[in-house]
Amino acid sequence: MLKKRKIKVSKNSLIIVIVFFIVLIAYFGSPLSKVRNVNVKGVNDLGAQQVINATAIDDNSNLFDVLLHHSSISKKAEKKLPSIESISFRTRNLRDLTITVKERPTLGFIAKNGGYYRIINNGQIIDQKLNSPIGNYPIYSNFRHKRLKQISNIYARLSKNIQTNISEIRNAPTKLNPYRIKIDMNDGNKVIADMRTVQSKLKYYPGMASQMKKKGVIDLEIGAYSYPFKDKK
Repeated sequence: MLKKRKIKVSKNSLIIVIVFFIVLIAYFGSPLSKVRNVNVKGVNDLGAQQVINATAIDDNSNLFDVLLHHSSISKKAEKKLPSIESISFRTRNLRDLTITVKERPTLGFIAKNGGYYRIINNGQIIDQKLNSPIGNYPIYSNFRHKRLKQISNIYARLSKNIQTNISEIRNAPTKLNPYRIKIDMNDGNKVIADMRTVQSKLKYYPGMASQMKKKGVIDLEIGAYSYPFKDKK
């Protein structure tokens, strides 16, 4: 009697498994298995559509395949868009997909070839030409790659209030000082500094600027002093 019951239970289990696989096959063969909506979170300088295009996910994509191969899809997207630091996928309602992106911070733009190119926090220049810079980031001028990486890393370590006040950083070496730079500030002042000491000296900028009666130059190259712009005749 017990043996017959065990056989009956086994048959029932087999039927359940068969039905499950039939439902699964029917699901993957139906439009219900396709991605319906894609939502992108975490983008700042990147566009949501840029991210979707990089993943090659569209309404013909199978949701199960996306989740199964998420690692390879992530790697391909990061290769196409180097400013992506990480990317993850989450599904909702078995139809909708959420892509969460973590971007590498933008450290500014370099002007070349009649356009602007973004610099990210690993010193890499993104090979995407823009007609104009976006966001409140500085423009770097006359820097070669090694020096550009150095100055952009210095910018990354500055306080937020100093960062947002910087408009342009120019390499301006002299025979006496190959590390000399000039900085245009958004408040109208200009700064002369040395790359080797600019990070520590710029913390004095707000106090010095507040004491200036007219817009002018704050010289931090050797010491720290300021003088107004010469009046135009």
